[in-house]
Amino acid sequence: MPAALTPALAGISLKSPSGATWEFLILFLVVIVGPPLMTRARVPGIIGLLVGGFAIGPYGLNLIGAGNTTVPDLGQLGLLYLMFVAGVELDLALIRIHRRAVVVYGVLTFALPMTFGTVIGLALGWVPAAALLLGALLSSHTLLLYPTARAAGLSADRGVATAVGATVLTDTAALVVLAAVSGTQVAGGSPASIAAQIVVGLAVLVAFTLVALPRLARLAFRFLGTDRVVRYLLAVASFLAAGTVADVFGIEPIVGAFFAGLALNRLVPNEGPLMDRIDFFGSAVFVPIFLVSVGLLLDPGVMVEGETLKLAGLFIAASLAGKAAASGIARLALGYSGPQATLMLGLTVPQAAATLAATIVGFNIGLFDQSVVNAALVLILASIVVGTLLVDRSVPTVPSPEAVAHRVGARILVVLTDPAQARLAFPLAARVAAADGGIVRGMLAAPAAEMAALEPRLAELQAAAYAAGVDAEPRLLVHHALAPAVVDTATESRATLVVLGVSTVDASFLGSDAEAVAAGLAVPVAVLLGSEAEVREVEVVREPADRPGGSAFDADGLAIDLGRRIAGAEVEANDLVPESLQSPRPGLLRIMPATSWQLMAGTADPGKGSAVLLLPDL
Repeated sequence: MPAALTPALAGISLKSPSGATWEFLILFLVVIVGPPLMTRARVPGIIGLLVGGFAIGPYGLNLIGAGNTTVPDLGQLGLLYLMFVAGVELDLALIRIHRRAVVVYGVLTFALPMTFGTVIGLALGWVPAAALLLGALLSSHTLLLYPTARAAGLSADRGVATAVGATVLTDTAALVVLAAVSGTQVAGGSPASIAAQIVVGLAVLVAFTLVALPRLARLAFRFLGTDRVVRYLLAVASFLAAGTVADVFGIEPIVGAFFAGLALNRLVPNEGPLMDRIDFFGSAVFVPIFLVSVGLLLDPGVMVEGETLKLAGLFIAASLAGKAAASGIARLALGYSGPQATLMLGLTVPQAAATLAATIVGFNIGLFDQSVVNAALVLILASIVVGTLLVDRSVPTVPSPEAVAHRVGARILVVLTDPAQARLAFPLAARVAAADGGIVRGMLAAPAAEMAALEPRLAELQAAAYAAGVDAEPRLLVHHALAPAVVDTATESRATLVVLGVSTVDASFLGSDAEAVAAGLAVPVAVLLGSEAEVREVEVVREPADRPGGSAFDADGLAIDLGRRIAGAEVEANDLVPESLQSPRPGLLRIMPATSWQLMAGTADPGKGSAVLLLPDL
């Protein structure tokens, strides 16, 4: 080394890395590395985040010390996010379909572990509030393994649907108990005043989240949500607002976040673009950081103590016994098969979101000590392992459910050849999808030679979709032949209804593209004529009884169903001869089936301010 450089190098001083930049680097390295390592060892990735949190925490390498507040604060946001997503992702339609089974099983799978946990807490000499909170954390469950059942084609199975629907009841009840317990510990005053505050607070929270919030969110999505970033931030602001309302009344904010998720359940379809972004940011950032923040609490010295192991054993026994008894009783009372009951048990055994929430809240308000927190983490690990084994064992033995009719509004594909129809097509599709909690996808059909000219007009479709409150990001459908392009796209997207907008019903058009689309799909196709932005009246025309019907679907029944959804009320079908109908008057939407293309070609085109929805039944 040259002698001239020696003094310069001697003056360089290095310091140990510290500060927010270093902490975030360590945090994200754990999120990146932890889950894959555990997955390769056939251990759920969530354990990698917990172990990683311990490794960098004060009881591990102490890279993030005990006095750090940044990671715990982000973890609190992640907890709110986790509970919000839990509410948004639930398929509320399953509760309506299997409501009796959902209620029975939901009550059982909550009440039995709740009772066992409370009894154990009292037997250990805990105060009643701590015992009740223990029962609440044992009674909830998280659908960590539902994707396994869904991937096996069992999402429509009665047992799976019941387990999913029961999650709403168990998590809601557990969070209500959590709200009551935390309120009694944090709020001051007499027991009567505390109880009154909690009751009033829950009433205000329910009114805000389930009544006011959906309306506010719908208006905000419509008038402010013209950008994907804004729509995402509106969703985040929704659960933060609900959490704030809960906190004002001394209720844990996670209760508000969960109810906010239920409130936006219909506005954020599970397969929509906004849900994709919510899932992405949740799984990539917020939820992993929360789990890492929980791992910071892990203390191996406490975990191997006899007291911790005793508590963990009691927690596991109470949780598994309660859930097993619930599935066994449900099998006898509701007529499930053995494999179905085992699968239900496997789906409802895993503990994660609400369990972690109740544990951390109990620790923060002084009801639980470090040994209880570590015992709860052992419970989470054991429940995930047991649930995985049960689901893996039962999935191959549960027969695939018989094919069921798709809800017509589950996935609607709107394909327009004229952008001017967007202001009519998207509101109609939105009304049809709303009843099923479905999604609407929009496409502007563009011949390859006209792609450059039509691409700027996608903005018209996007504006119309947002104005209708539809979470859609329309795109071009570039084609050399319209019919096969629509058929391929509808098949790929598993559409349950295709709305094909056309400008005229001349025979040459019907003899080619629209007819080929309807003939090539097994799902209903609705041909939309007209471009009026608002429909004030709906008229349904029913085929005469002596006219032979098609075999694709019940066109008459579908026409009445669509009319009811669009009108928002019951509609009557008129037994009229379609060929004799005059052009509909302004503000009228006429819905009519057609059993032949000749009949459709002879239909009068809608005049200015009216529209026709034709349902070909081949």
